[in-house]
Amino acid sequence: MNKLQTLCLLLVTVSLISCEDKAQAPTTQTQPFPQFDNFQKPAEIDQLKAKLASNPEDFDTLSALGDLYFESSRYLEAIQTYDKALGVNPVCADCLNDKGLALFYSGDPSSALVSFDRAIAMAPAYTRAWLSKGYVLVSIGRYQEAIVPLNKVKELDSNGRLAAEADKFLAVVAQRGFN
Repeated sequence: MNKLQTLCLLLVTVSLISCEDKAQAPTTQTQPFPQFDNFQKPAEIDQLKAKLASNPEDFDTLSALGDLYFESSRYLEAIQTYDKALGVNPVCADCLNDKGLALFYSGDPSSALVSFDRAIAMAPAYTRAWLSKGYVLVSIGRYQEAIVPLNKVKELDSNGRLAAEADKFLAVVAQRGFN
C-alpha cells in the first residue's frame, strides 16, 4: 500500500469515528462506527437551523448541526457551529475533538492539535481525542510524536475497536522507521 492509499484509509477511518452523541460524557467504551448513507443532508440541516432560530443556545441542536456539516464535508461551517456549541458547553471534549478534525480537514493541522489537546486536558480518558491526535500527527509526518497518543489509545481501549485503529496507525509509523 502506498503512502497516498494509507492516508486515504486513515482519513476515512477517523471520519467515521469522529461524530458521536455529545450529550453523553466521553467514555473509553467503544461504540459502533456511524454509517453515513448520505453525506449531503440539506433538509436535516435546514430543520436544525430552524430549531436554532427559536433557541440559538440549544447545545444538542448545535452539536447535531455541527456533526451534519462535518459529515457533509462543510468543515468551516462545522467549526463555526462547534464553536457556538462550545460557547454553551465549554467542557465538551467531543465537540473539541470533532472541531479538531474539521480544522485538520480544512487545512489547519496546528489548530487541530490544539483542539485535541484541549479535549484531552478536559477528559484525559477520552480515547477518541487521543486517536484523532495520533491520526493527525501521522498524517502530517510527525511519526515519532504520534507514538505516545496512539499507545494511550491502546492503554485506554486495550482490545477494542479504537485500539485496533491505533494499531493500524502504529503500523504506518513503524513502516516509516519509528518505534
